Amino acid sequence: MSIYLTIIVLGLLIFLSHVFNELFDRTKIPNVLLLMLIGIIIGPVSGVITKDFFGELGSVFTTITLIIILFESGAGLNFREVRKAIGSASLLTVLNFGVTVVITSFISRLFLPIDLLSSVFVGSIVGGTSSAVVIPMVKQLKMGEKSSSVLILESALSDVLCLVAGLALLDGLAEGALSVRLVLTQMGKSFLFAIVLGLLSGFIWSALISQIRSIKNSMFTSLAFVFVLYGLVELMQLNGGIAVLSFGILLGNIELFGASSKVKKIVTFGGSGFNTNERNFFSEIGFVMQTYFFVYIGISLQFGAPMIYAIGLLIVIIIILLRVPATVLLSGKGITKPERAIMSVMTPKGLVPAVLASLPLQRGMLHGEIILDLGYSVVLFSIVICSGLVILLSIKPDFFARMFRRKPEHSKDSEPVTLDPSAPDVLPVTDTTLSSEEK
Repeated sequence: MSIYLTIIVLGLLIFLSHVFNELFDRTKIPNVLLLMLIGIIIGPVSGVITKDFFGELGSVFTTITLIIILFESGAGLNFREVRKAIGSASLLTVLNFGVTVVITSFISRLFLPIDLLSSVFVGSIVGGTSSAVVIPMVKQLKMGEKSSSVLILESALSDVLCLVAGLALLDGLAEGALSVRLVLTQMGKSFLFAIVLGLLSGFIWSALISQIRSIKNSMFTSLAFVFVLYGLVELMQLNGGIAVLSFGILLGNIELFGASSKVKKIVTFGGSGFNTNERNFFSEIGFVMQTYFFVYIGISLQFGAPMIYAIGLLIVIIIILLRVPATVLLSGKGITKPERAIMSVMTPKGLVPAVLASLPLQRGMLHGEIILDLGYSVVLFSIVICSGLVILLSIKPDFFARMFRRKPEHSKDSEPVTLDPSAPDVLPVTDTTLSSEEK
C-alpha cells in the first residue's frame, strides 16, 4: 500500500469510528467489533496489509495505546466507587483467572498434541479480560459507576496476572520446570510496588501541574510524564499498567485526598488535579488511539488450522458460561440486573494474550505454532461473542433475568427488567463522568 493511500485510510478510520459510535446508539453493535472486522478484511482476508508492515512500531503502538487507555480511564474513575468495587473486582479477577486456566488447560491438553506446561501457559495468557477492549465498551454502554469500576479494575488486575504468570510459565517452558513460589512472589511485588510508585508519582505531579500549565503548549506534558512513569516502572520489572492506573485515579480524585483529615495530619497538601480541558484532551487522544488499535488487532490475527480454531471457540463458550454464576455471586450490591448481565459476558481478550501467544514460536519452542493459533482464536472469538451478547442484552436486558432473580417470583423486584424503548440508551445512565467523555 502506498504512503498516500495509507494516510487516506488513517483519516477515514477516524470518520468511520465516529459513525460507528452513532450506529451503536441505534443497533448496539460495539465499534470495537466493527473496527476489528475492518482490520481482518484489509489484513488476513485480503492480504493488503500484514502485521509485518508495521515492524517494531506495532509493539510500540500497542503499548502506547494501553498506557493512554489505562491512564484516561483511571482519571475518570470515582475513588469512592473504586473503594467499593476493589473487593468485588479482586475476587472476580482471581476466580475467573483460575477457572479459565483450568478449563483452557484441560481442553487444550485433551484435544491438542501439546504438553501440560504448554496448555497451562495458554490458559494463563487468556485468563483475564483486556483493558483495551473492556474500557471502550463500558464507556459506550454508559454503565453505572460501581459496575464500571468493577470491570475496569478487573481488566487492569487480570492484565497483571496474565503478564506475570505468562512470562513465568514461558521461562518454565524454556527450562522444563516451573517455580510456583517464584510466580506468587513476583505477582505480589508487581502489584504492591507498582501501586505505591503510581500514587507517589501522582502526588508529585499534582504539586507541579499548576506551574506546568504556565508553560506554552503544555497540554501533552501529563501524558509525557505518564510515558516516563510506565517505562521506569517496567524497567524495574514491575507492572507499569497498574502504576499508570493508580496515577490516573489519584490525579482524577486529588480533591478528595486534599480534603482528607488523615492526609492533612501527615502533610499540608496543596496539589491540584486535571481541569475540564485536560480531561477532554485525554479523552480525544484515547479515542484516536483506540480506533487504530482495534484495526491493528484485526490485522494481526492469524487464521490457522480449523480444528484449533474450533477448540478456541469451545474454550470461549465455556469460559462465558462459567463466568455468569461467578458474576452473580461476586459483583456485590448496587448493580442493576441489566448491568450484571452485561458484566457476566464481558470477558474479551486482547493485547496481552495476542503478544504472549507469539513468544513461544518466536523463541523456537516446542508447540509454538499451536500456542499461537490457539491464543489468536481465543482473542478473536471472545471479542466477537462478547460483542454479540452485548447487543443481545442491550436489546433484551431481561434475557438473563432468571439467573439474577434472588427473591420470590411474586416479589416486585424479581420481575424482568424492561427499559423504555424511547430512551436514548438501553442501560440506565448513572455515571455522568463517563457519559460526558463518550464520543
